[in-house]
Amino acid sequence: MTKKHNKTGRRFNESDFITWGIHPVTETLHKSPKTIAEIFILKGKKQAKIQAIIDLAKQNGIKVKFEEDFYIVGEGNNKCNHQGVIARTMAIATVDEKTFLASLENSKTTPFLLALDSIQDPHNLGAILRSAAASGVTGVIIPKDRSAPLGGTVQKIAAGGLSHLQIIMVTNLANFLKLLKHYQIWNYGTVKDDAVPIYQTDLSGPLCIVIGNEEKGIRPLVAKQCDFKITIPMQGKLDSLNASVAAGITLFEVVRQRMTGTTAK
Repeated sequence: MTKKHNKTGRRFNESDFITWGIHPVTETLHKSPKTIAEIFILKGKKQAKIQAIIDLAKQNGIKVKFEEDFYIVGEGNNKCNHQGVIARTMAIATVDEKTFLASLENSKTTPFLLALDSIQDPHNLGAILRSAAASGVTGVIIPKDRSAPLGGTVQKIAAGGLSHLQIIMVTNLANFLKLLKHYQIWNYGTVKDDAVPIYQTDLSGPLCIVIGNEEKGIRPLVAKQCDFKITIPMQGKLDSLNASVAAGITLFEVVRQRMTGTTAK
């Protein structure tokens, strides 16, 4: 049976465009305050970090509303821990295909891209985007119709990471990966079998790491556009990793190689 709430406070859904929690809201205020429409604060919350959020909101001309009670309903009708603060945000700003490709013409940095093929779990997507931001990814490519929405859950799990990322929404992921090759950007598809270990692959040049769906992996048409197939060697009895864990390991191997200039022996 579905659990019901008897609370009478303001209700939010985690699928809405909201960010909640002290750290994610604070990070968004610092990095992209223009994406915040208004902030809701639970009355009685007097922590210094909450007051800092209020002060930052006022400095940026963002309306703050104090509520007697509110709650967020997530998957399975479970409540989310908002820590007394919720920011209602506008849709995440994304970059269109043509604008992004044009930016590659004058880029002075080595492209470090990430393509997500049909990541449909918002928790996985949020965790991947957080790792992408931490590892310095210069662009995340997401298909418009085959991805979890960039809503509240993704923003919460990303913990402010979306503020540091350039998100490119594409109509056809396979075609877009093909276009990247015209800019000397090579596509590396992460797969389980018949691939070269990431530690033995040169990942120091212009590249795009492709991460596949949680269950089915990379779709065949997308896989055809991958110039190299790479894998994370397993040492234990399990033969696969969660998509977000695999993404994090692979992205930081790119970071390691670029910092040291070496692949593992």
